Amino acid sequence: MRMKRWIAMIVLPAAIAALSPTAEAQGKGKGQGQGQKSGKVESKGRGAGQSAAKRPATSAKGPSASKSNGASNGVARGHSDHDVKGNAGRPTLPGSSNASPRANVASTHNRGRAVSRFARDLHVSEVRPVVRNYIISGKPSQHMTGGAVAYALARGTPENALLVVPAGNQVFLRNGRGQELLVLDDNRARTLGAWQVAPLDDRVKEGSPGFCRSGAGHPVWGRQWCLDKGFGLGANQDVRWGTTRTVSDIIFGRRPTTPTLARDALLGLLGPVAFDRLALHAVTLGYTDPLTGVWHSEATGPDVLMVNSGRYPIAELIDTNRDQRTDLMLVALRPW
Repeated sequence: MRMKRWIAMIVLPAAIAALSPTAEAQGKGKGQGQGQKSGKVESKGRGAGQSAAKRPATSAKGPSASKSNGASNGVARGHSDHDVKGNAGRPTLPGSSNASPRANVASTHNRGRAVSRFARDLHVSEVRPVVRNYIISGKPSQHMTGGAVAYALARGTPENALLVVPAGNQVFLRNGRGQELLVLDDNRARTLGAWQVAPLDDRVKEGSPGFCRSGAGHPVWGRQWCLDKGFGLGANQDVRWGTTRTVSDIIFGRRPTTPTLARDALLGLLGPVAFDRLALHAVTLGYTDPLTGVWHSEATGPDVLMVNSGRYPIAELIDTNRDQRTDLMLVALRPW
């Protein structure tokens, strides 16, 4: 069996795929998938007919439409955000564009810094020995989890901050305090799929409220409120934002009765596919706390779910008409 050495990203992602920087520049969700190319990983020195690694489709319409995104041999494969320079014959791990290890970055003729700054290719030789065996494993759950950890370590996360624990066809990912971040089995890893996410312009309008300029968003209505009002959404420390509308299959199983959701409650609300994608994405960002949620619901506006890893924002899900179906999601991105 040929050794598998590719980490794909989820956009959002492990679960996220970044699109053209202009595709959703105003957070309106238009033009998804524009300019994408099918076929092999772009790499100088590789011919189009070589079998380096096929890019999974990035047109999944939410978690339940993800089967076409899984490689038949269970290994997540992806498309690099930028060409490999002068490394013919040296496979890389196609780029973390801050999507979890399967997010694909859309290929356009002029991707520009707006997309490429969120992606990084890792050659297998750059992966820390502590996770290298998982990267080349034939088990999809180990490959995908190891890929997310590899990107976390590349961001400077200490090796003892994340622990990969294989158990049969499952992998448990825990932080250094023993808290469970993710449980992934081979079947779910194989069919996890991806969201398409377009980076937002982080410029803000003069006179915008401070919570829009900082990227924190409205304290009740969230970050999308700033975009809808035309204020724009600024940067929060080193976090930028992307947006996607390919999330209609995220259906809130029930309306939360409390505003704060611990990990297990959040898993029950989102379902395993959406939760796994976001958990993997959080790890690729370098965060090591379990996912939690904050639920905002007012009678006169949308329902808003904010997902965090400790004090760091991961995503914001908006149900505009309160029918318990997600209409839009914002996703945190970190430049490399």
